[in-house]
Amino acid sequence: MRKPYTAKAKKALDIAGRISKSLQHSYIGTEHILLGLIKEGTGVAAQILADNGVEEGQLLQLIQDLIAPSSAVAVMERDGYTPKTDMLLDLAAAEAERFRSENIGTEHLLAGILREGNNMAVRILRTAGVDARNLYSALMRKLS
Repeated sequence: MRKPYTAKAKKALDIAGRISKSLQHSYIGTEHILLGLIKEGTGVAAQILADNGVEEGQLLQLIQDLIAPSSAVAVMERDGYTPKTDMLLDLAAAEAERFRSENIGTEHLLAGILREGNNMAVRILRTAGVDARNLYSALMRKLS
């Protein structure tokens, strides 16, 4: 069973769901969570992303350019998460455990995205010219 999320992490996940709906996507993917982490604005993940030149507007544009809206289909998974997103949430829980955190925070969600590495969020970061390894290193320095 996963640990509870911090208020900021819950907010980021909620924003991700709203972004997905607004883009007419029938799922919540890693790309939506990445954008949710930025739009949340105050968590560790938002700070790390901003410090490394990741911009909300640019990410949103790349998501719109790279992912076509789907027809009005019901969401695939029980919470609307893709299998990669479920994996990311498991990795985030493992990161929280590793850092002996009581809750899963935005920093753990970002670490999960970056650790998994083979997901749409990382591809979008790469397209935006952001090195995911450098971002992960910056995040780990902040958490240490």
